[in-house]
Amino acid sequence: MKSLRLITLLTVAVMVLGSLAACAQPTPTPTPAPKAQPAPTPAPAATAAPKPTEPPKPTAAPAVKKLVIASDATWPPMEFVDEASKQIVGFDIDLITAIAKDQKFEFEIKNTAWDGIFAGLDGAAYDAVLSSVTITDERKQKYDFSDPYFNADQGIVVRADDAAIKSAADLAGKTVGAQLGTTGEAEVLKIKGANLKPYDTADLAMMDLANKKIDAVVVDTPVAADFALSSAQFKGKLKIGATIVTNEVFGLVAKKGDPKQVLPLFNAGLKNVKASGEYDKIYAKWFGAAPPKPAAAKPPTQITATATKYAISDCDYGGEFKSIEAVDDLTVKFTLCASDVAFPSKVAFTAFAIHPSEYLQKTAGGGDLLDKPIGTGPYKVEKWAKGDSIIFKRNPDYWGDKAIAETLVFRWSKEGAARLLELEAGTADGIDNPSPDDFKKIEANKALKLYPREALNIFYIGFSNLKPPFDNEKVRQAIATGIDRKRIVDNFYPVGSVVASHFTPCAIPGGCDGEEWYKFDAAAAKKLLADAGFPNGFETELSYRDVVRGYLPQPGVVAQDIQAQLKANLNITAKIKVMESGAFLDAAEAGELPLHLLGWGADYPDQTNFLDYHFGKGASPQFGKGFENIWSALDKAAKLIDQAQRNKLYGEANNLIKKHVPMIPVAHGGSATVFKADVKAAHASPLTNEQFGVMDPGGRKQIVWVQNAEPLSMYCGDEEDGESLRACDQVNEGLLAYKVAGTDVTPALAEKYSSNADLTEWVFTLRKGVKFHDGSALDAKDVVLSYALQWDAKHPLRKGRTGTFTYFSTLFGAFLNAE
Repeated sequence: MKSLRLITLLTVAVMVLGSLAACAQPTPTPTPAPKAQPAPTPAPAATAAPKPTEPPKPTAAPAVKKLVIASDATWPPMEFVDEASKQIVGFDIDLITAIAKDQKFEFEIKNTAWDGIFAGLDGAAYDAVLSSVTITDERKQKYDFSDPYFNADQGIVVRADDAAIKSAADLAGKTVGAQLGTTGEAEVLKIKGANLKPYDTADLAMMDLANKKIDAVVVDTPVAADFALSSAQFKGKLKIGATIVTNEVFGLVAKKGDPKQVLPLFNAGLKNVKASGEYDKIYAKWFGAAPPKPAAAKPPTQITATATKYAISDCDYGGEFKSIEAVDDLTVKFTLCASDVAFPSKVAFTAFAIHPSEYLQKTAGGGDLLDKPIGTGPYKVEKWAKGDSIIFKRNPDYWGDKAIAETLVFRWSKEGAARLLELEAGTADGIDNPSPDDFKKIEANKALKLYPREALNIFYIGFSNLKPPFDNEKVRQAIATGIDRKRIVDNFYPVGSVVASHFTPCAIPGGCDGEEWYKFDAAAAKKLLADAGFPNGFETELSYRDVVRGYLPQPGVVAQDIQAQLKANLNITAKIKVMESGAFLDAAEAGELPLHLLGWGADYPDQTNFLDYHFGKGASPQFGKGFENIWSALDKAAKLIDQAQRNKLYGEANNLIKKHVPMIPVAHGGSATVFKADVKAAHASPLTNEQFGVMDPGGRKQIVWVQNAEPLSMYCGDEEDGESLRACDQVNEGLLAYKVAGTDVTPALAEKYSSNADLTEWVFTLRKGVKFHDGSALDAKDVVLSYALQWDAKHPLRKGRTGTFTYFSTLFGAFLNAE
């Protein structure tokens, strides 16, 4: 794959080495002169192996006699200029020569710098591009591709005398080098027991390997071949010991519609060259061995789907669940594909409440389920007057301590001052998120009581790397350096707030392991932006929703300050766009907002709730394409039991987040609730899931709560906003819960639970006699169905409000049957 060019001097005679390159293309620059050190290669976004573009239908155009093909001949051994003959040679050249002979056409190779190679194709300067171009879905939208002709897998380079390392599994217990930010680094992180040693450049890793300081190096196969087979410095000292299949493939590129009908010729010739054995000879010439044979197809995953059991035969789909089984009416067993030390904390979260099977089927997973939920909680919904209020009534049949107040009313107002006015006027008993400017006023009022909330949250400035120029990592790094985050916290946040050194609050284990965030430096930021190709800045759009949160207590003025800083420090003109809350969240989650203000409050106190949710493999595309090396570190950490080992991996993940800058962590915001002083057991939950059933509103029969916004729905398996989740918490319950006003996990619908030694089997025993609000009895089949419809992307009851069920995929990995 190509986009950035690596060039290094390895011998006294100048030998030009081309580099790996990621799928995203850099700002065009002149062809570089050789450098002493190559630049790091960014890892490509992980995608499934692309399907070859269907060849176009033949037309009446005359048969092609001669093709002009562009190639950037700076990437040995794929295509490069031979030092002696001055001719362009390499794997690609030998392959097209063999195909041309088979299909009886002539060709001319036009050496073209990578920066302009696609522009030349667009302008018909040549008929096709053959230059180790990775086939991606993004490129297929603009160009047509041949069948894949080369698998750019990862080569495991070892010393020439090493006979022990023959596969990736043999790297367990070994020290393995890889270049920072590459697919190789991501693959090493996936190997159980392998000890990663990152390097700035691949040649430095090769030097340490040759000097016996490490045991192996993982790099793209072409780079591995060039170092091990061609380099005068390493030839005879190193070899390719094994290959890791990653399914990144190269193809010949033609204009959309293939006007010269190049692809049918190439595809037919490729098929014949492979069948004749000529392809294997060419491969062996340049890579020292025959190409790896594809693994035999595995039998398809078998799915068992009954009322009492939802299970799969293997874990190849990539998620955490293997089975959910109703062992008997009151016993449920979860079997996982890997250890999960945070499983109880996840199960306790609001999104995984248990619903009656009959109601799920009656509503087909949507409809009344969103507005008229039936749960087991201390309150049940009596009326939801959209745009005004939700009225809850006490559940007289609740299995636990009955709610003290007979009626609970939820109202909402986006203005902190308006919420406080209601409290002062006596029309509300409690409010969320008072304005920071009002804290002193509240504390001076003896009729009110302020309850500070621990700052287990994060406010961040998000980028979507799907939207130029934020697809340029240097642009994101420049903005990260050019925003004075301390100024924002000092001016617009209440006491108890802190500037974020990392994405996750330090109170959560592993939250602040790794390097701290970039220091503010306007001059350095301007230089970074200029180096990225924007010396005069650019125009963009800054989106936010005008909803107060503990992590963002004054969204409007904070947006204006960031707008001002972007202009003053970086000459970036940002037009502010205020959006309706639901539309904003949907657009952000889809990666449609180039630059946006958002945040997160803890659902449970574990890194999986912060890092995995936002940057893991199952995360939404809010920040655009994800980063494989971050995925790998997080996946590995989530499967470990030892917290010290987990923290080490979280430190690596934090360092990679700093490097890639999917967002800028700004603040951990101090926030609070305020209640009338006579409300007993009032509190502010660090997880923002206040429990109103335990509160005594001064002997009154009704408690009125005013929050920041209206819930989007009350089927919280498919919601993410805090207002919806808090409302759901009054009505629905999960197997476990969090202690009132705390983060400890406590029994709920399950009276007890246990696990096996490696934390892959979890057994929950349900309470006897628990009734749903409609009078139906809770049993294990309700648990199986409530989880199964979130797990299986093709489940007939998987509807919800948006159908995304983001919490499940981010906390438990891939969906079953996901496309």
